Amino acid sequence: MRIHFILNKGERPPALLADVEVHFEEGPLAGMKLVGCSVWKSVKTEGKVSVMVPSRTYAGPKGDKRHWELLRDSEGEGHKKVAAFKKLIRTEYLKLQEPPDHD
Repeated sequence: MRIHFILNKGERPPALLADVEVHFEEGPLAGMKLVGCSVWKSVKTEGKVSVMVPSRTYAGPKGDKRHWELLRDSEGEGHKKVAAFKKLIRTEYLKLQEPPDHD
């Protein structure tokens, strides 16, 4: 798979840093892409980024707004694999922000 970033050039909300597409290059999903992931400025921590995956919004028991992520671990390991996926996207995005290494 290949991760493709569509950087926000100012036409979207300022906190949105990039939309993310995951392009599948091999296997039964070859030629397809997953859309709906995004990278945002973290609300909680200055200088950090958050990765969002596709989700559905619903009202919680007290009428509060909640999100149900559509990306799930099919092997019952909780959120370990989803967290690893988000970490991969975050790491690849941060590589784009690093200045080129000139030797």
